[in-house]
Amino acid sequence: MTEESIFEKMWKRKGFRAEVRAANALAIKQWQVEFAYPLSILWFILMPFLWFIPSLIAGTAVAGGSESTYLAELAGTSDWLTYIAVGSAFTGLAVSLLWGTGFALRREQNVGTLETLMTTPMRRDTLVWGSTLHNIQHGGLGVILQLGASVILFGVSLNIWGVLPALGIIALSIIGLQGLVFAVVCVILLAKQAWMVVEFLSSILFLVAPLTYPIAVLPPILQYVSYGSPMTWSVEGFRGFLMGSLTGPALLTTVGALIILDIIFIALGTLLFKRAERYVRSKGALSQF
Repeated sequence: MTEESIFEKMWKRKGFRAEVRAANALAIKQWQVEFAYPLSILWFILMPFLWFIPSLIAGTAVAGGSESTYLAELAGTSDWLTYIAVGSAFTGLAVSLLWGTGFALRREQNVGTLETLMTTPMRRDTLVWGSTLHNIQHGGLGVILQLGASVILFGVSLNIWGVLPALGIIALSIIGLQGLVFAVVCVILLAKQAWMVVEFLSSILFLVAPLTYPIAVLPPILQYVSYGSPMTWSVEGFRGFLMGSLTGPALLTTVGALIILDIIFIALGTLLFKRAERYVRSKGALSQF
Protein backbone atom coordinates (compact mmCIF):
# COMPACT_ATOMS: atom_id res chain seq x y z
CA MET A 1 0.00 0.00 0.00
CA THR A 2 2.86 2.33 0.83
CA GLU A 3 4.65 1.54 -2.44
CA GLU A 4 1.47 2.20 -4.39
CA SER A 5 0.94 5.59 -2.74
CA ILE A 6 4.55 6.61 -3.48
CA PHE A 7 4.13 5.49 -7.10
CA GLU A 8 0.94 7.48 -7.47
CA LYS A 9 2.57 10.51 -5.87
CA MET A 10 5.45 10.34 -8.35
CA TRP A 11 3.04 10.29 -11.29
CA LYS A 12 1.25 13.35 -9.95
CA ARG A 13 4.42 15.44 -9.86
CA LYS A 14 4.18 18.19 -12.44
CA GLY A 15 5.55 21.62 -13.12
CA PHE A 16 8.92 23.25 -13.60
CA ARG A 17 10.47 21.98 -10.35
CA ALA A 18 9.59 18.38 -11.18
CA GLU A 19 11.17 18.71 -14.64
CA VAL A 20 14.32 20.27 -13.18
CA ARG A 21 14.64 17.41 -10.68
CA ALA A 22 14.22 14.88 -13.48
CA ALA A 23 16.83 16.65 -15.64
CA ASN A 24 19.24 16.76 -12.71
CA ALA A 25 18.76 13.04 -12.08
CA LEU A 26 19.60 12.33 -15.73
CA ALA A 27 22.72 14.51 -15.49
CA ILE A 28 23.89 12.69 -12.33
CA LYS A 29 23.27 9.32 -13.99
CA GLN A 30 25.50 10.29 -16.91
CA TRP A 31 28.28 11.41 -14.55
CA GLN A 32 28.08 8.04 -12.78
CA VAL A 33 28.46 6.26 -16.11
CA GLU A 34 31.47 8.37 -17.09
CA PHE A 35 33.25 8.00 -13.74
CA ALA A 36 32.86 4.24 -14.04
CA TYR A 37 35.38 4.38 -16.90
CA PRO A 38 38.66 6.10 -15.84
CA LEU A 39 39.89 6.48 -19.43
CA SER A 40 36.95 8.79 -20.16
CA ILE A 41 38.16 11.07 -17.36
CA LEU A 42 41.66 11.12 -18.83
CA TRP A 43 40.23 11.96 -22.25
CA PHE A 44 38.19 14.76 -20.70
CA ILE A 45 41.32 16.28 -19.14
CA LEU A 46 43.67 15.97 -22.14
CA MET A 47 41.51 16.62 -25.20
CA PRO A 48 40.99 20.40 -24.72
CA PHE A 49 44.76 20.87 -24.67
CA LEU A 50 45.25 18.69 -27.74
CA TRP A 51 42.76 20.91 -29.61
CA PHE A 52 44.58 24.09 -28.59
CA ILE A 53 48.25 23.11 -29.01
CA PRO A 54 48.20 22.66 -32.86
CA SER A 55 46.75 26.15 -33.24
CA LEU A 56 49.37 27.48 -30.82
CA ILE A 57 52.18 25.91 -32.83
CA ALA A 58 50.77 27.14 -36.16
CA GLY A 59 50.21 30.65 -34.79
CA THR A 60 53.75 30.83 -33.45
CA ALA A 61 55.19 29.68 -36.79
CA VAL A 62 53.16 32.21 -38.79
CA ALA A 63 53.23 35.25 -36.49
CA GLY A 64 56.74 34.72 -35.15
CA GLY A 65 55.74 36.22 -31.79
CA SER A 66 52.82 36.92 -29.47
CA GLU A 67 51.46 39.81 -31.54
CA SER A 68 49.98 40.00 -35.04
CA THR A 69 49.41 43.33 -36.79
CA TYR A 70 47.31 41.62 -39.46
CA LEU A 71 44.95 40.18 -36.85
CA ALA A 72 44.68 43.66 -35.33
CA GLU A 73 43.41 44.98 -38.67
CA LEU A 74 40.81 42.20 -38.97
CA ALA A 75 39.66 41.64 -35.38
CA GLY A 76 40.75 44.73 -33.45
CA THR A 77 43.33 42.89 -31.34
CA SER A 78 46.92 41.89 -32.02
CA ASP A 79 47.01 39.31 -29.22
CA TRP A 80 46.52 36.22 -31.36
CA LEU A 81 47.44 33.85 -28.52
CA THR A 82 44.54 34.94 -26.31
CA TYR A 83 42.28 35.18 -29.35
CA ILE A 84 42.88 31.53 -30.25
CA ALA A 85 42.93 30.25 -26.65
CA VAL A 86 39.48 31.65 -25.84
CA GLY A 87 37.96 30.44 -29.13
CA SER A 88 39.50 27.00 -28.73
CA ALA A 89 38.13 26.73 -25.19
CA PHE A 90 34.63 27.50 -26.44
CA THR A 91 35.03 24.73 -29.02
CA GLY A 92 35.13 22.14 -26.23
CA LEU A 93 31.80 23.34 -24.84
CA ALA A 94 30.17 23.34 -28.29
CA VAL A 95 31.44 19.82 -29.07
CA SER A 96 30.18 18.56 -25.72
CA LEU A 97 26.71 19.97 -26.38
CA LEU A 98 26.36 18.96 -30.03
CA TRP A 99 27.79 15.46 -29.78
CA GLY A 100 27.16 14.57 -26.14
CA THR A 101 23.59 15.83 -26.00
CA GLY A 102 22.80 15.07 -29.62
CA PHE A 103 23.48 11.36 -29.14
CA ALA A 104 21.94 11.10 -25.65
CA LEU A 105 18.77 9.35 -26.82
CA ARG A 106 20.78 7.07 -29.08
CA ARG A 107 22.85 5.93 -26.09
CA GLU A 108 19.67 5.19 -24.14
CA GLN A 109 18.39 3.23 -27.12
CA ASN A 110 21.60 1.20 -27.33
CA VAL A 111 21.34 0.12 -23.68
CA GLY A 112 17.62 -0.58 -23.98
CA THR A 113 16.34 2.15 -21.63
CA LEU A 114 14.86 4.66 -24.08
CA GLU A 115 11.34 3.20 -24.13
CA THR A 116 11.31 3.02 -20.33
CA LEU A 117 12.39 6.65 -20.03
CA MET A 118 9.71 7.67 -22.52
CA THR A 119 7.04 6.24 -20.20
CA THR A 120 8.19 8.12 -17.10
CA PRO A 121 6.11 11.07 -15.81
CA MET A 122 8.21 13.84 -17.35
CA ARG A 123 8.22 15.82 -20.56
CA ARG A 124 9.90 14.18 -23.54
CA ASP A 125 12.22 17.14 -24.10
CA THR A 126 13.41 16.85 -20.48
CA LEU A 127 15.34 13.77 -21.64
CA VAL A 128 17.35 16.07 -23.89
CA TRP A 129 17.61 18.91 -21.37
CA GLY A 130 18.94 16.47 -18.75
CA SER A 131 21.77 15.48 -21.05
CA THR A 132 22.33 19.16 -21.84
CA LEU A 133 22.70 19.89 -18.14
CA HIS A 134 25.36 17.20 -17.86
CA ASN A 135 27.24 18.43 -20.92
CA ILE A 136 27.12 22.05 -19.73
CA GLN A 137 28.88 20.86 -16.57
CA HIS A 138 31.21 18.61 -18.54
CA GLY A 139 32.07 21.16 -21.22
CA GLY A 140 32.15 24.02 -18.72
CA LEU A 141 34.81 22.28 -16.64
CA GLY A 142 36.78 21.75 -19.83
CA VAL A 143 36.62 25.49 -20.59
CA ILE A 144 37.87 26.32 -17.07
CA LEU A 145 40.71 23.78 -17.30
CA GLN A 146 41.86 24.96 -20.71
CA LEU A 147 41.71 28.68 -19.95
CA GLY A 148 43.40 28.14 -16.59
CA ALA A 149 46.23 26.16 -18.18
CA SER A 150 46.53 28.73 -20.98
CA VAL A 151 47.03 31.52 -18.45
CA ILE A 152 49.51 29.56 -16.32
CA LEU A 153 51.50 27.77 -19.03
CA PHE A 154 51.29 30.02 -22.09
CA GLY A 155 50.86 33.51 -20.67
CA VAL A 156 47.37 34.11 -22.01
CA SER A 157 45.93 37.38 -20.68
CA LEU A 158 42.25 37.49 -19.65
CA ASN A 159 40.10 40.36 -18.42
CA ILE A 160 38.99 39.28 -14.93
CA TRP A 161 36.13 41.81 -14.96
CA GLY A 162 34.74 40.16 -18.07
CA VAL A 163 34.23 36.73 -16.48
CA LEU A 164 30.66 37.33 -15.25
CA PRO A 165 29.44 38.92 -18.52
CA ALA A 166 31.13 36.05 -20.39
CA LEU A 167 29.13 33.58 -18.29
CA GLY A 168 26.01 35.48 -19.33
CA ILE A 169 26.99 34.96 -22.96
CA ILE A 170 27.45 31.25 -22.24
CA ALA A 171 23.92 31.12 -20.81
CA LEU A 172 22.53 32.77 -23.94
CA SER A 173 24.59 30.58 -26.24
CA ILE A 174 23.23 27.40 -24.62
CA ILE A 175 19.71 28.37 -25.70
CA GLY A 176 20.64 28.77 -29.36
CA LEU A 177 22.86 25.68 -29.37
CA GLN A 178 20.05 23.70 -27.75
CA GLY A 179 17.91 24.50 -30.78
CA LEU A 180 20.61 22.96 -32.96
CA VAL A 181 20.83 20.00 -30.57
CA PHE A 182 17.10 19.34 -30.93
CA ALA A 183 17.57 19.26 -34.71
CA VAL A 184 20.44 16.77 -34.28
CA VAL A 185 18.28 14.59 -32.01
CA CYS A 186 15.55 14.59 -34.66
CA VAL A 187 17.99 13.28 -37.28
CA ILE A 188 19.20 10.57 -34.89
CA LEU A 189 15.66 9.49 -33.95
CA LEU A 190 14.70 9.21 -37.62
CA ALA A 191 17.92 7.94 -39.18
CA LYS A 192 19.36 6.05 -36.17
CA GLN A 193 23.07 5.87 -37.14
CA ALA A 194 23.29 9.49 -38.25
CA TRP A 195 26.78 10.34 -37.05
CA MET A 196 27.79 11.40 -40.56
CA VAL A 197 25.00 14.00 -40.63
CA VAL A 198 26.04 15.30 -37.22
CA GLU A 199 29.68 15.38 -38.33
CA PHE A 200 28.73 17.40 -41.41
CA LEU A 201 26.57 19.85 -39.44
CA SER A 202 29.14 20.38 -36.69
CA SER A 203 31.94 20.77 -39.26
CA ILE A 204 29.99 23.52 -41.03
CA LEU A 205 29.25 25.28 -37.74
CA PHE A 206 32.90 25.16 -36.65
CA LEU A 207 34.07 26.23 -40.11
CA VAL A 208 32.03 29.45 -40.16
CA ALA A 209 32.38 30.29 -36.45
CA PRO A 210 35.27 32.64 -35.55
CA LEU A 211 36.87 30.15 -33.17
CA THR A 212 40.51 30.52 -34.20
CA TYR A 213 40.24 33.08 -37.01
CA PRO A 214 38.10 36.17 -37.66
CA ILE A 215 35.04 36.08 -39.91
CA ALA A 216 36.72 38.51 -42.32
CA VAL A 217 39.01 35.77 -43.70
CA LEU A 218 36.04 33.66 -44.85
CA PRO A 219 34.69 33.84 -48.41
CA PRO A 220 31.69 36.24 -48.63
CA ILE A 221 29.07 33.47 -48.89
CA LEU A 222 30.41 31.78 -45.73
CA GLN A 223 30.43 35.11 -43.93
CA TYR A 224 26.67 35.38 -44.48
CA VAL A 225 26.23 31.82 -43.16
CA SER A 226 28.38 32.71 -40.17
CA TYR A 227 26.25 35.72 -39.22
CA GLY A 228 23.19 33.46 -39.17
CA SER A 229 24.70 31.03 -36.66
CA PRO A 230 24.21 31.51 -32.90
CA MET A 231 27.65 30.00 -32.35
CA THR A 232 29.29 32.93 -34.15
CA TRP A 233 27.78 35.54 -31.86
CA SER A 234 28.37 33.34 -28.81
CA VAL A 235 32.09 33.10 -29.55
CA GLU A 236 32.35 36.81 -30.36
CA GLY A 237 30.62 37.76 -27.11
CA PHE A 238 32.52 35.25 -24.97
CA ARG A 239 35.89 36.30 -26.39
CA GLY A 240 35.01 40.00 -26.40
CA PHE A 241 34.24 40.08 -22.69
CA LEU A 242 37.27 37.98 -21.69
CA MET A 243 39.56 40.18 -23.77
CA GLY A 244 37.88 43.43 -22.69
CA SER A 245 37.15 44.49 -26.27
CA LEU A 246 33.36 44.22 -26.36
CA THR A 247 31.89 47.63 -25.58
CA GLY A 248 29.41 50.17 -26.92
CA PRO A 249 27.64 49.42 -30.24
CA ALA A 250 29.52 46.12 -30.68
CA LEU A 251 28.15 44.92 -27.34
CA LEU A 252 24.56 45.79 -28.26
CA THR A 253 24.90 44.20 -31.70
CA THR A 254 26.40 40.97 -30.37
CA VAL A 255 23.93 40.46 -27.53
CA GLY A 256 20.95 41.57 -29.61
CA ALA A 257 21.81 39.24 -32.50
CA LEU A 258 22.38 36.34 -30.10
CA ILE A 259 19.01 36.84 -28.39
CA ILE A 260 17.16 37.00 -31.73
CA LEU A 261 18.88 33.86 -33.04
CA ASP A 262 18.26 32.08 -29.72
CA ILE A 263 14.52 32.66 -30.06
CA ILE A 264 14.47 31.47 -33.67
CA PHE A 265 16.61 28.37 -33.16
CA ILE A 266 15.04 27.16 -29.90
CA ALA A 267 11.52 27.61 -31.32
CA LEU A 268 12.32 25.71 -34.53
CA GLY A 269 14.34 23.04 -32.71
CA THR A 270 11.62 22.40 -30.14
CA LEU A 271 8.94 22.17 -32.84
CA LEU A 272 11.01 19.74 -34.92
CA PHE A 273 11.77 17.58 -31.88
CA LYS A 274 8.13 17.31 -30.84
CA ARG A 275 7.04 16.27 -34.33
CA ALA A 276 9.90 13.81 -34.83
CA GLU A 277 9.42 12.21 -31.40
CA ARG A 278 5.67 11.89 -31.97
CA TYR A 279 6.23 10.38 -35.42
CA VAL A 280 8.78 7.82 -34.18
CA ARG A 281 6.51 6.74 -31.32
CA SER A 282 3.54 6.41 -33.66
CA LYS A 283 5.59 4.06 -35.85
CA GLY A 284 6.76 2.05 -32.83
CA ALA A 285 10.36 2.70 -33.90
CA LEU A 286 11.91 3.75 -30.58
CA SER A 287 13.63 0.41 -30.10
CA GLN A 288 14.51 -0.15 -33.76
CA PHE A 289 18.19 -0.07 -34.73
